[in-house]
This record gives sequence, C-alpha cells and structure tokens, in this order.
Amino acid sequence: MGRSSGGGGGHSSGGFGGGHSSGGFSGGGRSSGSFGGGHSSNSGYRSSYRPRYHRTYYYGGGPRPPRGPYRRTPLISYVLAAIIVLVVVLFAFKADSKPQQKNTTKREPLSGVVSKSDWYMDDMGWVHNKKVMIEGLEDFYDETGVQPYVAIIPYNSDMWNGNDINANKADQYLEKLYSDTFKDEGHFVFAYFACRNDSRSEMDGSFRYLSGYSADTIMDNEAISIFWGNFEKNYRDTSLSMEKMISKTFTDTAKTIMSKPTNGWDFMKVAVIALCIIAVIVALVMIIRIKAKRAKEKEDFTKDILEKPLETFGDDTSDLEEKYKD
Repeated sequence: MGRSSGGGGGHSSGGFGGGHSSGGFSGGGRSSGSFGGGHSSNSGYRSSYRPRYHRTYYYGGGPRPPRGPYRRTPLISYVLAAIIVLVVVLFAFKADSKPQQKNTTKREPLSGVVSKSDWYMDDMGWVHNKKVMIEGLEDFYDETGVQPYVAIIPYNSDMWNGNDINANKADQYLEKLYSDTFKDEGHFVFAYFACRNDSRSEMDGSFRYLSGYSADTIMDNEAISIFWGNFEKNYRDTSLSMEKMISKTFTDTAKTIMSKPTNGWDFMKVAVIALCIIAVIVALVMIIRIKAKRAKEKEDFTKDILEKPLETFGDDTSDLEEKYKD
C-alpha cells in the first residue's frame, strides 16, 4: 500500500506519485488575487451582487377615497418582531460557521508516533520571522499530534513544464525528501515549489503537501479540504506576511478539525428552539388580545346600555319613569 499523491493544479485531482498522501495548489500571485490552477473544489468565485428590480404600480381614476381611522393590530407587530428575531438568530448561527468549513469527524490526536524534527526548510531565505512561522506549526502539532514541516524549494526547470508544475516529479521529490528527513509516518510536509522569476511577495509557484501514513488518520479528505480552504483564504489576504499566512493556516485548521463534530442537526436544533419561542410569543399575544377584546366588548356593551334613553326599553319602563317623575 503506497501513500497516495495528487495533482499540482488542484488537490483533488488524484493520481499516485509514489506513496504518501499528497496534493497541490497552484498560486497565481498573491498581489493579483488570482490562481494558476487552484484547488478544484473551489475553482472560482461568483459575486454575491444581484441586480434589484423595482416594480411600480399605478392606479388611475383620480385620488383614492379617504380611509377611515386604522389602528395597527399589535399581533402583526409582535409576529413580525418574532420573525425578525428568528432570522437574526439563524443568520448569526450560520455566519458563525461560515469563516471555515464545519468539521463532521471525530479525530483523536496521534500519540507517540512522531520523532520531532525541525519545523521548516528554507532554501530561498524567504523566512524572515522564524517565531511567527513556527508558532502555527506548533499549534497544529499540539492539537493533532502530527508535526508539520514546511519546505520552500527554489525554482528547478525539471519540476516545471512551462508555467505548469510537473506533478509526478514534484511528488517524487517530496517522497525522497520525506524518506531522507523523517523516520516516522507522523509528519505532514507542506512544500512550496517556486516558479521562474518568483518572489517572496508574489509566491506565484505551486503549493503541495505530502502526508505520512499515520498522519493520514488525522489529515483525511475532510481535513485536507478544510486545510486548503483556510490556506486559500489566507493566501488572498495580502496583509499577512508569508510566515503569518502559513502559520495561521495551520492554527485555524487544527482548531477546526479537532473540534467537536457538527452536522445539520445543530442548525435544526436552533431553528426548532427559535420556532418554539415564536410559537409561545404568538400564543401569549393571542391570549392577551382575546382577553383585551372581551374586556373592550363588555365595556362597550355596558356603555351602550347606560347611554340608552329609558324609552328604548319599551312600555315596561313606564312605571319606573312615572315613579322618578314624582
């Protein structure tokens, strides 16, 4: 059984380069905000803007007749308020889960697998802040038991076919790097292959990973997807230094993949609770309205009785009328 490997233009492109689980992500330059290949689960972005269409209705025939006094029913106001509360709660719940993909898998940290090594290899001299770089890698190791290893690899024409990374040769390079550097299967190598005329600020080359057998129990398909999602977000954020971009990706990924698994039922629970609250509010409002309506009807009836002249009650009241005249 070999360690599976993947493509440089998208981590889900598959293929087997020699063993360890691996894949890649081709950048298009950080400052340009584009990607040469991208990881294929998210090959593009669509604008969230939608044109708004306004409909105008015109009724002819002169001005509308004046309407009588209208008193807004409190029930409608309360129901609308309750619906607004529900929408806010649901959107807040969803917004909280949007920054990163949800974790649906329970994972146990590796124990006693890794023989700790250096944290990175920088053959281009691009790492200017060692502390920031290592901080996120340590976070990942502490949470998962998998030790990350970042490799920044200079341009080599043998690794590239024009502007495209040669996936097979890149994977072979990482396989050899893994075998020569580590004696365990608990490492996760995250490598950057620089392209021709590359720079630290652009990073227009190809990012690839390679995972040991034991590390695969943590870095499964879902974890890899979460990792690439975090990486893409940070790659686009040009306010982050190279070190912070990589460090933050590992920190964010560790927090998510080792968190308590969530699923659709969590959202449903919130929705059901919110609906129950609304139902109670509506029921209380209706009870109050019914009581108020009955009280008003009783008051109006009593007032109507008291204001009626005695003649309206018929001949039976004539004796009383004569009595009070005396």
